[in-house]
Amino acid sequence: MRRIFTLIIMLAAFSTAFAAQTSGFAFLRIPAGARAVAMSGAFTAVTGDPMSLHYNPAALSTNAENSLTTTYTSYLMDMHAGFVGWANPRENDAIGVSINYFYGGTFLRTTMENPTGTGDEFTSHSISAGGTWSRPISDKLRFGVTGKLIYSEIDTYNAHAVAFDLGALLQPGAEGFAIGASIRNAGVQTKAFYQENDPMPTELALGLSRTLMNGSLLLAADATAPLSGKFNAAIGVEYSPMPMFAMRTGASLNAWETADEAGGTILDAFSFGMGFNRGTMGADYAWKPAADLGDAHRLSLQYRF
Repeated sequence: MRRIFTLIIMLAAFSTAFAAQTSGFAFLRIPAGARAVAMSGAFTAVTGDPMSLHYNPAALSTNAENSLTTTYTSYLMDMHAGFVGWANPRENDAIGVSINYFYGGTFLRTTMENPTGTGDEFTSHSISAGGTWSRPISDKLRFGVTGKLIYSEIDTYNAHAVAFDLGALLQPGAEGFAIGASIRNAGVQTKAFYQENDPMPTELALGLSRTLMNGSLLLAADATAPLSGKFNAAIGVEYSPMPMFAMRTGASLNAWETADEAGGTILDAFSFGMGFNRGTMGADYAWKPAADLGDAHRLSLQYRF
């Protein structure tokens, strides 16, 4: 465990040095899963949810059942994103597969001679396919890793990369308490769009979660340090007044700063959502207001078997 936290500290230091850079394959940072988005992405230490495929592979082995999950996200204009995942807990470990995609919409082609458009159109889309393995190391510590193949295309240009996520989850003994750490999207671009490779959207996330009130209340907090981009902190709350229904909200530092720069209100720093579960089926909804790009809506469906 000491080695894991030493690595975390080193990566946090590197993130400061590279904060001014931009990265490629930015769609990998789009939050996935309506439950997680409603809690503003504070999900690194949340257990028992198949969306650990996206946030922390170590938590995959805390799932009790096989499950299929899918998420659809609607953005402005015709842009949309989605996530599909399968989680399979086994006797001593867990495996899973996932697909994450982003469709950037249709654009009008312009040239120097025709700055208002040539009449032609082009599109942009990206996809990532991953395989995850998670295993308990002891009764308190779990480890997980995800390997990814990534492809992105804009008009006639394309790029691809390989990457991995590395995660750890510590459940120190206090009932309902967990500490999570995850390194996401570490890898290398194997083909550039044009001439030079872009940095990968690598980020380090640390999270805490705690369930209270016999499991009806979940509190979570995350801190995320990308190697290229802004540091972010988020908190999330989930309350279940009954087993089949949950209400959620969360807020993040980045959302607050974006809302302030765009002239928004405090509402734009928050996200909201709800979830329903009955038998083997589950459905979650999340609403994220944004002053600059407009509201984003997410719907997730889950089937447990």
